[in-house]
Amino acid sequence: MAHVTVSPAAFRLVNFDAERIRLAAVQVARAVGLPDDLELTLAIDEKTPFGQTATVIVGRRVEIRVDGGAFEDPKHLRDLSEASTRQVLGRLLYRVADRLDPNFGSPPPDDELTLAQHAAWDAYSVGRYARLTGVDGGQARRRYAFRIRHGFSDRADRAFDRLWHASGLVWEDLQAICDEDLAAG
Repeated sequence: MAHVTVSPAAFRLVNFDAERIRLAAVQVARAVGLPDDLELTLAIDEKTPFGQTATVIVGRRVEIRVDGGAFEDPKHLRDLSEASTRQVLGRLLYRVADRLDPNFGSPPPDDELTLAQHAAWDAYSVGRYARLTGVDGGQARRRYAFRIRHGFSDRADRAFDRLWHASGLVWEDLQAICDEDLAAG
């Protein structure tokens, strides 16, 4: 089981429970197959209602920075949504698993990914998590985000479907989808 810590340990501005978040992260990390020797830190900015995330990996240490809005229940602002938390963690931890897998290749750091690459990798990651857990995964929302970055076309929809239903892809596969869509204009 990966060692998981959550920061802050106590929340003051939102009704989040660090231990519930930690347990969700442990369960999702185990489900996506992260190694037991991984040190995972979740740094949650409770002051920010947005949903931005960032991941930094150094060896076997992973830090995931999350704006509090990513874990928030959209119907009950400032309250933790277990489903949103697990889905965000599923997306991010599948990307961590990909980065740790030498067969996946060498994607650029998160802050160097293009918006099209982010959308493609998110579709691939969330699709795997949705199949693994049997949750909806927000497929329609992810398709729309993919279309914004790859075009509103049948070609883009076929690319999204390929990503959403795939397993075993490598970085070159994701990059090829992005390059094909850009070349198609």
